[in-house]
Amino acid sequence: MPGYKKPTFEDAQLLIKLVTLGFNEVNEEAMTWFERDFRSKTWADFKKTYPEGSPGMQYLGRIMAQYELAGVLVSHGLLNEDLFFDMSPIGFNWGKLEPIVEGARKEMPVLWENAVWLAERQKKWAKTVWKPNLAWKKEK
Repeated sequence: MPGYKKPTFEDAQLLIKLVTLGFNEVNEEAMTWFERDFRSKTWADFKKTYPEGSPGMQYLGRIMAQYELAGVLVSHGLLNEDLFFDMSPIGFNWGKLEPIVEGARKEMPVLWENAVWLAERQKKWAKTVWKPNLAWKKEK
């Protein structure tokens, strides 16, 4: 399978640690907020609705920090991207996050650069590796 690299036991252990780190009260509140209340379409609108120091701004920071960490690990080859993308919600969430992140990066270009890289990489992965109904996992 082009683009597929068999995950190692160490990849699985690291992914479990990464996921476990995300299971805390603040991160769960952030994801609930994102799924239930997040409606901003632009960075300007987001900043107006969620000014610096607001819970919404903090929640966005939490969500993006998780993607930033994953982006660092995947881009440095420390975490298998197939394993990560197979379980990560970044492909579902990025559509809502992307315009906000793009606007924020106009003010601070290096902000969340690894998360952006990860999201772009996931888009390619979804087109070239992932297939519905787990068909891509058969006969490796």
